[in-house]
Amino acid sequence: MMEDTYERNAAFYANADYTFDRRYSISASARYDGSNQLGRGAAKRWLPTWTFAGKWIISNEAFMENASRIVDFMSLRASYGLTANIPPSASNAMALYYNQELYRPGNAEVGITLADLQNTELTWEKNYQFNVGYDLTMFDGRLNFSLDYYNRQSFDLINLIKVSGIGGNMWKYANYCDLSAYGFDVTLGGTIIRTKDWSWTANLTFGYSHNEIKNAKNEPQVWDLVRQEGGNKNGYPVHSLFSIPFAGLDPASGIPMFYDQDGNLTTDIYMQGTETDFLKYEGTVDPKYTGGLNTTVRWKNLSMNLFFSFAAGNVVRLDPVFSDTYSDINALPNDFKNRWVKSGDELKTNVPSIADQLTASMELGNAYPYNNYNYSDIRVAKGDFIRLKSISFAYDVPSRWIRK
Repeated sequence: MMEDTYERNAAFYANADYTFDRRYSISASARYDGSNQLGRGAAKRWLPTWTFAGKWIISNEAFMENASRIVDFMSLRASYGLTANIPPSASNAMALYYNQELYRPGNAEVGITLADLQNTELTWEKNYQFNVGYDLTMFDGRLNFSLDYYNRQSFDLINLIKVSGIGGNMWKYANYCDLSAYGFDVTLGGTIIRTKDWSWTANLTFGYSHNEIKNAKNEPQVWDLVRQEGGNKNGYPVHSLFSIPFAGLDPASGIPMFYDQDGNLTTDIYMQGTETDFLKYEGTVDPKYTGGLNTTVRWKNLSMNLFFSFAAGNVVRLDPVFSDTYSDINALPNDFKNRWVKSGDELKTNVPSIADQLTASMELGNAYPYNNYNYSDIRVAKGDFIRLKSISFAYDVPSRWIRK
């Protein structure tokens, strides 16, 4: 299905900057944004935002004169402001679509389809953010260091939530939660070796981030939280991954068993249920720690560059490869070598059996234990990695070779 979406946005803004004695700088900006996504009411479709920032160049102070041979540049900066946003798909206006049904050639019936109800409560997503940073350059540019910290308090965040269905819609966009986030980024780089024939430079970046959902009005289902992308639940980070608690294998059949919301053993978990407190919290699918290393070694005209990246502090859901039936076109993983085969194997393995036709028809019924096993705490792994993303060699042709 293809469709055109039209939006109208307008903004008025003003900026002011002032610097005194090459040491102190301040700036301020103000915006007044409007969008027709938020209906006709001026109180909601227009929103003022602002930012204040300052910078102190410490290296230009008189007390830094004695350190000028070592310190090339040093500064401290900070900013605080309010920003706002509206997701492109969100609107508080009623959405009506032209519809035409063709029952038979020459006999068409036209009408109007109600796609979205009017949503007058919808308003802008807003963020109060504080930033502070420190910059340092030393030893004639051989060493560079920077540190940035941020604290972001977001509120009135927009997402789809399930509603009662009055009016014909089961889902609608709403300002459903707040988000508290903070983190920092560190950059350290420099020239380790610098001679006529040799040079070695390296730049290391490292970042940490943490967030927590607050005041959430949504009621996630089990499936929303156990899927590979993770879900959002009040009191936890964005994209948190939860798992069904695994309780072992059935000694008689090797079918996986689980603990339900009442703590009882079962082979079936209701994925559409909204009781999620029994799920096991695994972590977030987004890395808490990220960074990279970029280094270059040069000898005369020949150079080599290496770029490494790393991430840590997250978890991943393993591929859902288990099922109650398999065909000849399924690619089975190595885990199946250690599967349950006979009674007693449940003491030494947690890989379920391949259910025969009798077991599948007599014991499974309407339950889906193998699908639940794919989303249990057995099928979770750490997402930490370090990767060599690129390696390259270069040779600079001497100018005297091509001068002629």
